[in-house]
Amino acid sequence: MIYQLGKQAGRVVSDLRSQIKSGSLAIGFKLPPHKEIALQFKVAPLTVRHALSVLEAEGLISREQGRGTFVRSRYRSRILIADDDPMIREILREELELADCEVLEAASPIEGLSILKKESVNLVISDVRMPNKRDGIGFIKEVRQTYPSLPVAALTGFPDDLTPLLGTEECPVLILCKPIVGKHITDLLKLVLVG
Repeated sequence: MIYQLGKQAGRVVSDLRSQIKSGSLAIGFKLPPHKEIALQFKVAPLTVRHALSVLEAEGLISREQGRGTFVRSRYRSRILIADDDPMIREILREELELADCEVLEAASPIEGLSILKKESVNLVISDVRMPNKRDGIGFIKEVRQTYPSLPVAALTGFPDDLTPLLGTEECPVLILCKPIVGKHITDLLKLVLVG
């Protein structure tokens, strides 16, 4: 896992995640207030808020203003990772599976387009240089033109590579810069899939 939580928040996340995934905390169950959870785990309320933010980004809970925090139904998002680097795909896959997403992988633009023709996905994360800038940007452009409502996040160590797409309809929805930080993946899921 590339996401680094503090020890206490990690313990709260791990315990609540296990209870939710095992069914001990059923769909629709209303979690106790932050202060009660903090007392239960012997942590600060701020630690509980941070832990709940992670679980919300993973799609396991939803916080409703004025009503409380509830266990969500188990909708599983499908995400396509398009990257020619197997190590990057593995890191992303591990992080996304931890968030209970179903992951499809493509090692080339051709493979990615073939998957999109056959499979329904909620998000595409695409490397820009796959294997070179021209092919990666071509893939992003084709996905954005063919599937205009499908969110695309560009993964790159060279953000300037995206300059030709800026201000166009083909521009990716979000840009993730390498090296990958787990919080970026969590934020991406929260923005695109939860929010």
